[in-house]
Amino acid sequence: MGWSFPVLLTVLCAQLSAGVPDGADIQVIDVLSLQDSKQSVAAVEKLSGSLSALSDIYVVSTFRLPVKMGGVLFGLYSKQDNRKYLEVAVMGKISKVLVRYVKADGKVHTVNLQNSNLADGRTHSIIVRLGGLQRSNMHVELYADCRLADSSQGVPSLVPLPREAEMVEIRHGQKSYARLQGAVESLRLALGGSVAKAGALTDCPFQGDSSAYNSVSGDVQSILGEHTKALIGQLIIFNQVLGELRQDIREQVKEMSLIRNTILECQVCGFHEPQSRCSPNPCYKGVSCMDSLQYPGYTCGPCPPGTTGNGTHCKDIDECELQPCYSPGACVNTMGGFSCKPCPPGLWGAPLAGTGLDYVKTHKQQCADIDECVDLPDACASNSVCINTV
Repeated sequence: MGWSFPVLLTVLCAQLSAGVPDGADIQVIDVLSLQDSKQSVAAVEKLSGSLSALSDIYVVSTFRLPVKMGGVLFGLYSKQDNRKYLEVAVMGKISKVLVRYVKADGKVHTVNLQNSNLADGRTHSIIVRLGGLQRSNMHVELYADCRLADSSQGVPSLVPLPREAEMVEIRHGQKSYARLQGAVESLRLALGGSVAKAGALTDCPFQGDSSAYNSVSGDVQSILGEHTKALIGQLIIFNQVLGELRQDIREQVKEMSLIRNTILECQVCGFHEPQSRCSPNPCYKGVSCMDSLQYPGYTCGPCPPGTTGNGTHCKDIDECELQPCYSPGACVNTMGGFSCKPCPPGLWGAPLAGTGLDYVKTHKQQCADIDECVDLPDACASNSVCINTV
């Protein structure tokens, strides 16, 4: 049977005006009153059954935290590997309530519920609603001081608790909050029921009841048909994609901010093209210079022949110390080399000059006697005998 838009509005208005009865009576677990392991195991068994059968559970608490302080308020953990089955923490510094739990793939998922300034030294009450537990995706809502503060839709579902209830540990933040000069005045788990009934545990006079809207939503789905269900499913997926995209954009903004700050710091320090350390040349005159990545940023070539040093500082080698000339007094040391004076009168030898110790070791000045009796025909008078001397 088809429904026109006016008729549909009439049906919806009639259901809202008639009102839908409150959900079934809720079961309440007073976490702070659990005294021994037997009571804790019984509470875990009751909670485990509720997670597999009910649509909604609530974490209801009244507490007080000093300014910008926080910590874990309630948690369910594995005694074997400390896995977080469910954890609710108040983060005063960033004004958030974090809901952490393990997903089907074994990884921990975190739901950030914002706009909750709960760490200011005053007493506050919160209700954390986990709804849609029997669906593929659930929704999480945070009520702070009887008002809806934030919600997250289409988040992964909780995994079932282990069958062995004794392997699950219930923890609360009563002692840790007391160490911070705060207090956990009450902490309860409300299993099933509505937000209004959960609010009654902390004196929150809610005017409406979410169960009525859930009932109307079911009627709307039956009226509008499978196409609307599919559209709603697509919208939920689209909302998830938008959430992931929003997170990616936040990360990109952080990275861009880091890059911008780095560039600004480089500009302050002198962000320009690297200048060669070889201009002007820091090496000894005539010695080649090469840029280097090692300190001091350049490398000098070897000192010129006839000198010794590290390329930056070079000093002359005194070749005369090895006595390359005919007599020690005949050697003249020069910058980068040496030279020998001519041979003494009456002696003949080729001139000698050179550079470096290696040259001195292989070259010596040779001065030989001149035979004047041969070279000078009239050295002696006629009919006399000429005898050459050194």
